[in-house]
Amino acid sequence: MKKEEKVRIEENKKNLSVKSMYFNRYLLVRYTIALFFFTNVYWLLSLLMSGSSLFFIPLAIILLLLSSIAEQIKMINKHTNQAVYTKYYFITQLIINGVLMILSSFSSIFTQLFPFLINQARSRVLVLSVLAIGILLSGIILYRLHQIKNNEDRHYHRIKQYEEVTHA
Repeated sequence: MKKEEKVRIEENKKNLSVKSMYFNRYLLVRYTIALFFFTNVYWLLSLLMSGSSLFFIPLAIILLLLSSIAEQIKMINKHTNQAVYTKYYFITQLIINGVLMILSSFSSIFTQLFPFLINQARSRVLVLSVLAIGILLSGIILYRLHQIKNNEDRHYHRIKQYEEVTHA
């Protein structure tokens, strides 16, 4: 192999490493998106199987979530620290979880939102706990997105150190 080819291969490796490092800044965000996606799909299927007319709530959340998923997929090839759709999704999810917490406190609405659960205190505590965890996770992700946007996250500083060392 010629020396120029070896240099080009090394440069490609460095560039791929940097690209992967930028993409991995959003790793926690993507895992949380997957968690919310499957949670909402499960809720949607449960509402559909029970014949609830409120199936549109998780369906709307899933449709909004798809824009965030598409944005994350685009980041594979083009790095950006502006995850606009993802930010809006998590703000919406946080608000929806808050509203659902309030609505779940009322028995009649609880049975419409979660017809697959028995309407008793234990079930409401479970649902309220899950919704509270969703609010907490959304808040953490919004903070993480803020850090990434302002290049204040630890990964960014590691990437810059790597770029300095490897001259990538």
